[in-house]
Amino acid sequence: MRLKLLLFASVAWIMSPSLSHAQTLSETVQKALSSHPKNEEAQASLDAAREDAEEQFSGYFPKVSVGTTGGRIYGDNATSRGLSTTRGEAYSYLWEGNISARQMLFDGFETDNKVRAANARAGSAKMSAADAREQLAARAAQAYIELLRARTGLAMLKTHEKKVDNYLARIKSMVDQGAADEADHQMARDIRVILDGLITDYKGQMRAAEGNMLEIAGTLPEGPLKKPAVPMQAIPANSDEAVRQILANHPALRAAALSAKSSTYDIQAQNAQLYPDVSGELSYLKSDKRDLIGGEMEDARAVVKLNWAFDTGGATMARIARSRDEERAAQARQKELERTLMRDVRLAYAEYDTAREQIIHQEKRRKLNKTLMDTYGSKFEGAQISLLQLMQADNQLFITELEKMNGEHRLLAAQFAIIAGMGRMQEALGLGGLQKVSAHEP
Repeated sequence: MRLKLLLFASVAWIMSPSLSHAQTLSETVQKALSSHPKNEEAQASLDAAREDAEEQFSGYFPKVSVGTTGGRIYGDNATSRGLSTTRGEAYSYLWEGNISARQMLFDGFETDNKVRAANARAGSAKMSAADAREQLAARAAQAYIELLRARTGLAMLKTHEKKVDNYLARIKSMVDQGAADEADHQMARDIRVILDGLITDYKGQMRAAEGNMLEIAGTLPEGPLKKPAVPMQAIPANSDEAVRQILANHPALRAAALSAKSSTYDIQAQNAQLYPDVSGELSYLKSDKRDLIGGEMEDARAVVKLNWAFDTGGATMARIARSRDEERAAQARQKELERTLMRDVRLAYAEYDTAREQIIHQEKRRKLNKTLMDTYGSKFEGAQISLLQLMQADNQLFITELEKMNGEHRLLAAQFAIIAGMGRMQEALGLGGLQKVSAHEP
């Protein structure tokens, strides 16, 4: 019997929720990156851009065309009329085959610039995919921290609820025995009602945080959450240094720069339409039909062709002007993005500095209330204060501890917001970082 009880206790201890695996921030981010459709969308766009680059590169190679024809024909022409002594017309079988190869020799560098533009777009898509992953990582981190804060706060409230209920029961007993006034009981009940409101508020915050977590990661954490350690080495000393790193390495900015560069190449490709196209062609044609309407025929050629097309309605110039407008728009988007990213990281630093200072004030206030609670405890034992006053002091201490907990998570969120603002969230969490991308990388 004792052995059975021991085994049961061991299993219960192992299966205890408090001892289950604590899900880390890195694991949550990994779930978001592996399951969120935004990542799949970015990857599909990257694959499409690479295929486009391969398509444009194929313009350097010759185009080969093969054709064959077979059947019967009816002819009434100079040949049939010259060879026929009856009606001047004839029927015949027809077998015909041809093959040709055409190679571009000069197209005003249109193909060169189309390839460069496509490679720049592929590089931009690669950086956009990296930025999409960074945004998912940042959102997952914020959702994780918010859920951790809400769960921690609710757990603190539930623990404090038991203490408040104990105070209430003791005060009610004293009122019933005539050792305390009914007003004390009413004031104690007011504290309980305020606590109920806080519990309701935190339950709502937790449901909202769970909704965000479900959207970003696809599932809720099965076990408890673990407070993440902040990689302080990833946080620059000030916002100016963070801005310099953003301008040099942020994936969204690099994507915008490559997009603007692709627009420049597009303009040059459009300008190529103002020049003639020169191509070389090799062809061979063999035809077999009755002599009455032409007989056998063999035609082999090696020629150079020049084609110079002119748009009389101004279509070419309009396309060039449109490409220039698109380049201006891409450059303007790049500048706007620079300002947005610099603003966001400066706001993150402002929040970070404020949260750090608030933590200092909250800790001072907590210590003062802790000292007050210790003093009230001694006075209560000496019958110098009432149980209600002790309850009020204990409740005030709890409120300051709750505020400090919120302040700590606010600071945590601000620290990760700075890292996310620089586009280095994955690197900071050890999940990989940015790779150098050439403007000509497909």
